[in-house]
Amino acid sequence: MSKPAIALFIAAILLVGAIRFALSVSGVPDATVKYVSMSAVIIVGMVYFALTCKTWKERMKAAYLLILPYMLVEGAALGYTVATGNRTIFHAAEYSFGMTPFWHFIGHLVGGVTWEPLGVFVVMQVIGFVASRALSFRQN
Repeated sequence: MSKPAIALFIAAILLVGAIRFALSVSGVPDATVKYVSMSAVIIVGMVYFALTCKTWKERMKAAYLLILPYMLVEGAALGYTVATGNRTIFHAAEYSFGMTPFWHFIGHLVGGVTWEPLGVFVVMQVIGFVASRALSFRQN
């Protein structure tokens, strides 16, 4: 796994998350803010690392490193909502599953070290498997 590449993706996720938070707290409608997407950056990173990582261990590490900055931004934004009572897009109804901001925050803490990076890893493994099979089929 390329250290400069993962550093670039981490920085991009943090930057997009900061812009998303700033837009949300400044009153820009959620319908607009939703297009400033950390998920989009993560998806690009998933595909990139699925194709460039040589081993499952590298993919697992990349999956965690892609989710970590996302969780940092989510946690900070939800912490802001818990502390101030001011709603942001991070606790919009379509993302919070009816939870209070506090339980949404706890859910991200748990999910951020369990199923979220594992889900990213599984998708990366599938992409890597399909790409390797397509390449070997093409060479034969």
